[in-house]
Amino acid sequence: MPRIAMGGFSHETNTFSPISTPYESFAGRGGDGRGLMDRDDLLQMRGKKYNNGLSGFFGFADKEGYDIEPLLYASTMPSDQVARDAFERISDQLCELIKEKGPFDGIYLSLHGAMVVEDYQDGETELLRKVRKAAGNIPLVASLDLHGNITAESIDLSSAMAGFRTYPHVDIFETGYRCGQVMKHLLQGKPLFKAYRMLPFIIPLSSQTTNAEPARSVYALIDDLENIPGVISVSFMEGFPPADIYHAGPTVFAYAETQALADEAAQRMADTVIEREDEWVCNLIDVDPAVEQAMQLSNKAAKPVILADVQDNAGAGSTSDTTWILESLVKHGAKGAVLGLMFDPEAAEIAHQAGEGAQVKLGLGGKLIPGQEPYEAVFVVERLADGDFPATGPMGKGRITNLGKMALLRIDDVRVVVSSARVQANDQSYFRHVGIEPSKAKILALKSSHHYRADFEPISSAILQVAAPAAVIDDPAKTPYKHLRPGVRLGGNGPVFKG
Repeated sequence: MPRIAMGGFSHETNTFSPISTPYESFAGRGGDGRGLMDRDDLLQMRGKKYNNGLSGFFGFADKEGYDIEPLLYASTMPSDQVARDAFERISDQLCELIKEKGPFDGIYLSLHGAMVVEDYQDGETELLRKVRKAAGNIPLVASLDLHGNITAESIDLSSAMAGFRTYPHVDIFETGYRCGQVMKHLLQGKPLFKAYRMLPFIIPLSSQTTNAEPARSVYALIDDLENIPGVISVSFMEGFPPADIYHAGPTVFAYAETQALADEAAQRMADTVIEREDEWVCNLIDVDPAVEQAMQLSNKAAKPVILADVQDNAGAGSTSDTTWILESLVKHGAKGAVLGLMFDPEAAEIAHQAGEGAQVKLGLGGKLIPGQEPYEAVFVVERLADGDFPATGPMGKGRITNLGKMALLRIDDVRVVVSSARVQANDQSYFRHVGIEPSKAKILALKSSHHYRADFEPISSAILQVAAPAAVIDDPAKTPYKHLRPGVRLGGNGPVFKG
């Protein structure tokens, strides 16, 4: 019976974020279940179908009868570079467990692919280097977020890696399961050759969703390629643009039983992406025109109109506390509008002290990004909430969530869902917890780039992506890169970065 170690270390690093990432960010438990998980925590995923790579790998390994030894898994919300101390403490702990609990026949790691550490532009490469030293030359398979900025060196250090194929990421379980299939191939001693391609342009986050073109069709090609006899796995990583590092951007990698098959699969995938380069562009609407258009559409629509605050997405390292869309909704007299999630623990605490039905004068949001200001107004405290509640949407179903003290505030006919945890608006349960039924709103202003689509797109009549300033700059041509590799194009057919 093969004995497999399981663990992981995940962070999506936005090097433009004002939010630091010390060890304490990983040591606690975040509102969406992130934190530092030990062996007992990881065993709770066994037999469950959570939207989680560890759960997916467990599913395959248990079917095959593998002996799994869970080690640890650390993650936290996207933010600025991981502190060197945090990285060393967590990676050292993982490697010590590998040596203490070993020997193993293989290792599965749940990674992200876009971790930047103080002193290391590529956290995953450094982690893989340390794990290899601890474990030796055994099969090492890793799952990755499709926003990974992947280096050739990390491909060399691992036996195989596989990325998500959906954005919103609703196939994380399936990705872990696929890693199990590749692990089986390796444990059986079958050949596995690698091919890697770095693509020549940066893809804006706003055009990356697999719910729409061009990504929908591009990702569909993966199934065709993997149906070719001898092709084992193909991944297309769209990359994470808010990372000022040399290797930021999209990549393709493939694994097959011959080098020729791996090269052919990787090249076909890369060529398909490049053929549609002019579609991978930023298409955001300025705040006031977007709000005016949403109001017009909502007057005739039976379902909510979504205003996607794509650049203030906590899930990409922003603060989730900008007020541009809130100001515009109030200024234009929007009716039936709901905005969330506004990260402001101070405002939530004031609302809780005042009580439901009270009027409170607040400086709401605008506290974390230099140069921005809170929105000063008198709000009615309509509803208060605290404690645990279950997530219900495709991204987090089955997970118990806690966003700390929450408040539903109203100004005119605009309502704001305030949280004490910085989490993007990707689940309707976050709104229901404070008494809002999202499907009944006329306008939903959601602080999320695309993950909201999994739970909110089915109840919406239209989606408008809004260019409200925040810590995620969607247009690569406007991103103040300093360390990106010269020659890469900034967006589809965009200007060339010269360094």
